[in-house]
Amino acid sequence: MNKSVFSIDGVEYPGVFVKSPIHRSFNVLDGENAGRTMDGKMQRDIIGTYYTYRLEFDASLSDPDEYDALFDALSEPVDSHTITVPFGQSSLTFEAYVSNGEDDLSRIYRNESRKWDNLAVNFIAMDPQRRPA
Repeated sequence: MNKSVFSIDGVEYPGVFVKSPIHRSFNVLDGENAGRTMDGKMQRDIIGTYYTYRLEFDASLSDPDEYDALFDALSEPVDSHTITVPFGQSSLTFEAYVSNGEDDLSRIYRNESRKWDNLAVNFIAMDPQRRPA
């Protein structure tokens, strides 16, 4: 996968290839008033549904300069990023934070260029994308 699969802060990285599959998960989070009542029934206090995406990038097929630019953007010490990712048959744009990411230095060539690979990052929603009706 590549071109227009994702963007970060309005910037696309068509020279950076996303590995398949893209991992998507959700959490339906409760507020402080959730819990079990005396008869054992669960009482919900739903705040909303938060989406999390895990993307992994294939540096072996990617443009090294774009890969480095992506790493710099992901590791920038900011509160959040605006990301656009696949969602259903369309896409979803939302504010998400990155708390950590990782990649591997797999090779250093004689000309001192470096090959990095296996960049993986989680995007965690800042706000719920869905709220109770």
